[in-house]
Amino acid sequence: MATINEARLPARILQASIVLLVIATATGFFFYTASVGLGILAGGSIAIINFVWQRRTLGQLLEQQVVPSAGATAIRYLLRLSITAVILYAVLSSGRFSIIGLLVGLSVIVAVIIVFTLYSAFYKGD
Repeated sequence: MATINEARLPARILQASIVLLVIATATGFFFYTASVGLGILAGGSIAIINFVWQRRTLGQLLEQQVVPSAGATAIRYLLRLSITAVILYAVLSSGRFSIIGLLVGLSVIVAVIIVFTLYSAFYKGD
């Protein structure tokens, strides 16, 4: 593995998260139960969509010449958080998804960021 290009880091995190989500979901379905696999898939999908949404919002804020008000920024953040909470509530209350699987899926982005951070910290290069 070569050094990590910081400009492409968010895209690499997204790609690695999708790969990890596919592997974890397949593992959940084949080695555990369908509800675990569905939980991992749901949690990972929520985490990835949330990551993309947050990245896009931050990019829009940084590209704007006029700085939006703190209230508008807070409302956008609360809207994203509220939509995520409603989706999580719907997933949990349906009873079709494993809570453990959901937590594993929600951790996909975090796991990838930790791996990339450790790699960057310990990789010395050639």
